[in-house]
Amino acid sequence: MENSAESSLPASVAAGTSAEQEIATRLVALAQVALILNRETDFNRALARVLPLLVEAFGAAAGWITMRVGDTFELVATTALPPGLAADNQQELRWFPCRCQRLALSGELTETAVVIACERLARLHERSADPAVTGGLTYHLSVPLRQPNGKVLGLLNLAYRSTSHLTESEKTLLNLVGQLLASALERALLAEEVARLHAAERTQALRLAQRLMSQRSVVAVADTVFAALEPILRPDAQSLLTVDPTGRFLVLRAGRGWSADRVGRLWLPLEPPSHNGPAWALHVGHAFALRLDHLARPFHVPEPVLQAGVKFSAFFPLYSGEQPVGVVVANFFEVRELSEEQLRFAELLCGIGALAIARALEQEQSEALISELPVGVFQANGQGAIQRANRALARLLGWERSEELEGRVLDDFFVERVEARRLFGILQRGDVLAGGEYRWLRRDGRPIWVRVSARPVLGPGGQLLLVEGVVEDVSDRKSVEEHLAYLARHDSLTGIANRHTLFDALQERIARSMRRGQSGALVLLDLDNFKLVNDQLGHAAGDSVLRAVANRLVSVLRTGELVARLGGDEFAAVLYPVTREAAERIAARLLSAIAQVTVSLPSRMLRLGASCGVALFPEHGVTVEEVLIAADRALYTAKYSGRGRVQVYEASRSSHERAVTMPVEFLESVLASERLILFAQPILDLHTARVVGYELLLRLREGERVVDPDMFLPLAERLNLMPRLDLWVVEQLVQSAHVHHGRVHVNLSAQTLRDVDSFRPLGELLERIPFPAGRLVFEVTESAALTDLVWARERLQALRDRGCLIALDDFGVGYSSFYQLRSLPFDFLKIDGNLIVDLASDGVNRSIVRAIVELARALGARTIAEWVEQEDLLPLLGDLGVDEAQGYAIGSPQPLDAL
Repeated sequence: MENSAESSLPASVAAGTSAEQEIATRLVALAQVALILNRETDFNRALARVLPLLVEAFGAAAGWITMRVGDTFELVATTALPPGLAADNQQELRWFPCRCQRLALSGELTETAVVIACERLARLHERSADPAVTGGLTYHLSVPLRQPNGKVLGLLNLAYRSTSHLTESEKTLLNLVGQLLASALERALLAEEVARLHAAERTQALRLAQRLMSQRSVVAVADTVFAALEPILRPDAQSLLTVDPTGRFLVLRAGRGWSADRVGRLWLPLEPPSHNGPAWALHVGHAFALRLDHLARPFHVPEPVLQAGVKFSAFFPLYSGEQPVGVVVANFFEVRELSEEQLRFAELLCGIGALAIARALEQEQSEALISELPVGVFQANGQGAIQRANRALARLLGWERSEELEGRVLDDFFVERVEARRLFGILQRGDVLAGGEYRWLRRDGRPIWVRVSARPVLGPGGQLLLVEGVVEDVSDRKSVEEHLAYLARHDSLTGIANRHTLFDALQERIARSMRRGQSGALVLLDLDNFKLVNDQLGHAAGDSVLRAVANRLVSVLRTGELVARLGGDEFAAVLYPVTREAAERIAARLLSAIAQVTVSLPSRMLRLGASCGVALFPEHGVTVEEVLIAADRALYTAKYSGRGRVQVYEASRSSHERAVTMPVEFLESVLASERLILFAQPILDLHTARVVGYELLLRLREGERVVDPDMFLPLAERLNLMPRLDLWVVEQLVQSAHVHHGRVHVNLSAQTLRDVDSFRPLGELLERIPFPAGRLVFEVTESAALTDLVWARERLQALRDRGCLIALDDFGVGYSSFYQLRSLPFDFLKIDGNLIVDLASDGVNRSIVRAIVELARALGARTIAEWVEQEDLLPLLGDLGVDEAQGYAIGSPQPLDAL
């Protein structure tokens, strides 16, 4: 082997071009070589394409590549060979070993681009000196294809007819060529090995899946999975833990080795996930191994594991789809090294086993359903006579033992026999009954609501042979639904219609009046000085007064006329048909009825009064909104003209009167004159008995008097002025320091949330002056959030992204879908005060509150009870699981600056 410093390339390589041009040309060729090696999947085909490029780039006359196979070399690519080397299937090049190959095997060929005194070319010239046979070749370069660790994978040989000097740059380029070819060869060999391993893995995985198909018990499935893992991991013991039905624990269900005697007696908690290795495996969702004698994490290790002498464990989580099923644990009595490939393949097999384990668990649960679960299960013949039933169905219907139901006919349980005939008609057609709800009779004659699902088993002629079904007692749910349906149409405090019912009725009456040419009227009533009652006597006394007012109003109206509570101390009535004069008379009678209500204040006896605004339809409006605005304007004219009077809307009032009474101008003046003030009411954490935040409440100052928000907020909402008020509140909060000392709750109107032009200034304000994360809470009513889930979710998430929290206000009195709540990002559910006031005496309300608490926990939210007026409600709320409370029992609203 010649010294590389004295070696040379043919002079023709350098002729006619500069050194820089040669390097550039060769670099281009190398780029093409790299591209081919990266893109071509067949390595031999890639060598056949790149070898001619290398021969041309380095000015060689011919070239060939041999690959190392054990202690020999095999020819894999050639180009431009002279006849002497190409003869007899390139026999001369396949001769082994030549000098360069011996040097490569011995480790002496450590440099690339080294000139070799070639024995092959010498043998070729000995047989023939004819240039036509030898091609005039005199020597070649041998470029070892070396890995970074120095191992030679093959040789690139470039043959030349004449010699010239080999520069350092040429050596560098040839060195790069060797590295490129070695890297590509290494990838190809690795790909072949991976393909071989994957083929073997697929075969083994297929066999495991086939064996599992016929197995139904958890233990049998576990034993099959254990056997499949044996040759891969060689564990000393194995165990299977499955998630219990509550989703709170991992229970040992099967074991091989030390764990067999602990089956059913070893329970590991899933929360916190860092408690133990199996729980952590389910939490992170992938396999990992752990030394138990030097724990990297503070995992709890069960005492039986330590006693058995386990020092090393591997954990494999089991999932069926997204559902966690359990964990397979491989245990070792000595510390082992498990490769990534071992863990990966074992995890693959456990994944196949997870599906079978999930199926076996479902089978177990199905069997338990028949005998233990509190859902009735039955099998009846084609005539409806019960053949089999479980104990739950017997208890549901008032019997002690399931055998007592055998032979009884399903028809006998139906309150309405016609419903039984309809049910069997569905089944006789071959259809499945999914969740039909019926009234059944218990043994003692008491009716209950049940939900029945059943499927038919038909004979070859289509006749009904069997009926298999489940029965669930839904009496409590039906009771709650009926209560919620009532609340959706009625005011929960007074029992009269609510604003939604009023608006629907008003829309229907307006349409009827336009069809028939008859007039109708909307009467708005607002109690005067009602805030004194709440401030001096509390909300409970105020609620009692509101109920008395509602009863008085109902007693005045004719049959068919509707009275409703709009909210706070505002009431309304729809009169139809009615003339203007009759509407004024009825409105006056309503005021007289309210005046009959008296309240004993600490300092004096208060006789209630009210102001009344009347709008006629279709005279003053042909839509609900138009009539409401007209009645609102009339009401405010009455209020600011002396109170205690009836005012019918006048569309042609003078400009001076409009300036005083027009609601829009009034609210504009309020904003401009800085008459708005903020009050704050504390929120108590029921777990720690500490005040954790405040809700901001908007008030209006008129001289020395503070006006309740019900005086102006309903009007501002109907006239789309709420976004300006919302922004004002947040701007005032920015200027105070209270947000830095606890949570501050701010009400956000549906208009601000819904309208992009109204929401944008709020977002810009929060972007400009960010609040501490978790301190600012925006409260949105349930109805506002669920009106349009798309924009609500988008806007609420935008607020959360800025560090704000979200509370769903007045929850529990709407009739919304609980399923929709899953789509909303919120942190608190504020339980409507109507469900809290009579909580101690109202069992239905307690059931609803308990259900709301469970719902909030499932969705990761906290609960806040509103209108907590008596201290003795606090322990009851705590027992029901409510997290926080707000109301006069905790503290009355105080000016924000006074806190």
